[in-house]
Amino acid sequence: MKKYIAILFVVLFSLVSCKNSFFDLYPTDQMTAENYMNDVEEVNTVLTAAYSALKGDFGDAIVYIGDLPTDNAFDYKVNNWSDGIQLHESSVTSQNGVFSKLWYACYQIINRCCMVEEAMDKLGVTGSTYNDIVGQAKFLRAYTYYVMVRVWGDVPLVKEDIKNYMDVFEYGRTPKAEVYAYIVSELSAAVSMLPDFRYGGEKGRVTATACNAILGDVYLTQGDYTKAKEYFQKVMAKEGADLGLLDDYAKIFDSNNVNNKEIIFSIQYAHNQTPIQRNYLGPSTLGNIQGIFIDPIGDGRSKIFGINSIMMTHELESKFVPGDKRRSVVYTKCISPDYNCSIPMTLKYFDYQNIEDGNEGYMPDSGCHTIISRYSDIILKYAECLANEGNLTEAIKQLARIRTRAGLETNVPADKAKVLEAIADERQLELCIEGHRWFDLVRTGKLLSTMTTFYSRVNAPAVHATILQFEYGDNTAIDEHELLYPIPYAQVELNPTKLPQNPGY
Repeated sequence: MKKYIAILFVVLFSLVSCKNSFFDLYPTDQMTAENYMNDVEEVNTVLTAAYSALKGDFGDAIVYIGDLPTDNAFDYKVNNWSDGIQLHESSVTSQNGVFSKLWYACYQIINRCCMVEEAMDKLGVTGSTYNDIVGQAKFLRAYTYYVMVRVWGDVPLVKEDIKNYMDVFEYGRTPKAEVYAYIVSELSAAVSMLPDFRYGGEKGRVTATACNAILGDVYLTQGDYTKAKEYFQKVMAKEGADLGLLDDYAKIFDSNNVNNKEIIFSIQYAHNQTPIQRNYLGPSTLGNIQGIFIDPIGDGRSKIFGINSIMMTHELESKFVPGDKRRSVVYTKCISPDYNCSIPMTLKYFDYQNIEDGNEGYMPDSGCHTIISRYSDIILKYAECLANEGNLTEAIKQLARIRTRAGLETNVPADKAKVLEAIADERQLELCIEGHRWFDLVRTGKLLSTMTTFYSRVNAPAVHATILQFEYGDNTAIDEHELLYPIPYAQVELNPTKLPQNPGY
């Protein structure tokens, strides 16, 4: 029984060994709260373990869910990854591994954050030390719930460390309005506890700027444009040396330029580390047939391959007009004669250190981060708020900031519908394969119409039939129940009364 209880909610936590750099820390052992967290240093290792739990299943799922079920990306079926194929073909079941792994990772993060806050209260720590550690835990817990409530709707709201295993069966699905209220409360508290920016070895930890960014996002998702705009303005008021748009779009994603001034919050990875701290999205976004062509020794044959789990659709690639500087991270060169077709790929997770190290072959390492929030995202969401409030002139001005960086002009008539459409189109191009598209389409009420059009193949490219089958899939319909995803099958089976399944699954 305990085996299955552990699946429902995570009640153990991983601890980490100490090194010089915060993000060099990684889980190495398991202990219980009774014989650990006796001082601030030990509590901080558990906080580090909460950050560590963002990596892998949690961070990957945000991008899988954010792009695969949309017109942005598809799984190239030869890898037989049924979870990804289901996501893209609108055929997800309650046994899909992406959602079961995400559920487990979410409650692992939440539980570790609860343990951190309770330990700090028990130790009686006060002042800036308390604020910094607990503020970070509040953000991580709130952001995790923000992901969950958008994916599943009503979810169990756990606010404390569960010490009695059997208590997990008392937690049912909390109404999403209550979950949202808790998210806002936690983020609002964290804002006053954290610094605006961090420096040196502290970079990568949560900041007040990140809290305000996610608060704006939360209000925008709920359709409160006035409150959302207020928090986006708080972020934009800090624009300067520590926050702003980079001139070179490709530099945003460079593993040698991580935590740059455009990044507000990201999941941290590292290249060539022991144990491995690779971002799995690196190989996921590369083809295992096409790959990336490199020629470090002039032999004309060297290639780097991945597993083609998140390949860019031709429809998305075609939207990057000539002269768009964002094409610098879109790879379209055909190095394989298969089907006489080049499959476009994003290079946002491709670590060029592989070329410097002379690597080739399959499964490249990647120290590129998974970006949760960056400044151009905030600018475009701010523009969306302005447009919805009728301030079209300023909304177009903000849109133009992003397009100018991309080397493009902005010619949008001062019409609300057209401005909102232009902002949505720009978000697709600017933020593609970063885990935003599905959430954007659901938030704006455009998921069903967009994907119905996509599945109809009205904009299908003239490529080989096999590519078309992979790109569009076998399912040609999307239903309203897919605005939410299924609670993992094992969770429902363990607690069917308190955890009823979402309709349609």
